Amino acid sequence: MEIVCKSGGKRQAIIEAGIKVFSQKGFHDARMEEIAVTAGIGKGTIYEYFTSKTHLFQEIIAASVNTYYESLATIDMDALTLRERIQILLTGHLRFCIENKDLTRIVFWDVEIMDEELKEWGNNLRKEKQLRMKEIIDQGITRGEIRNVDSELLTLLVIGSFASFWAPITIDALVIDPEETAKQITDIIFNGIKL
Repeated sequence: MEIVCKSGGKRQAIIEAGIKVFSQKGFHDARMEEIAVTAGIGKGTIYEYFTSKTHLFQEIIAASVNTYYESLATIDMDALTLRERIQILLTGHLRFCIENKDLTRIVFWDVEIMDEELKEWGNNLRKEKQLRMKEIIDQGITRGEIRNVDSELLTLLVIGSFASFWAPITIDALVIDPEETAKQITDIIFNGIKL
């Protein structure tokens, strides 16, 4: 199926085709020829925009990360409580997974078969996300919003709860309301499961 991209031109058509092919075939089994056919262009045209399959894949992931962070850019996070921040970030994460199932599948499912360059690049993105969350948690501790806990451990717990939803949403077709689900998860994080 050829991708027709009215806005963004050939580069955007290549990215959209790449998402489609990578999500169906995985990184290693996807071929640039398939991406070109899906985008409705010649294979050589891809190389006018991207130097390699790895470069295209990285651009797809980078664009998705930017889209995710841009969706949160209008919110004054510093004015919010830790609870509100986590709930907003989780809502955004869940909404992103729902609205970008193909992209989510690529990011999470293909990670074990990526080459070393992609693994290192992805690991750096993970560390950056982890650092941002730790800073948010440290601010919450400093403000006295939560007790003084190991912020690294809490960061891993919170990010782990975010990450645990990709497979049920993208593979099992779990249908959720992102806002309500984020509210419930945030409540569990802050209040636990004790009666």
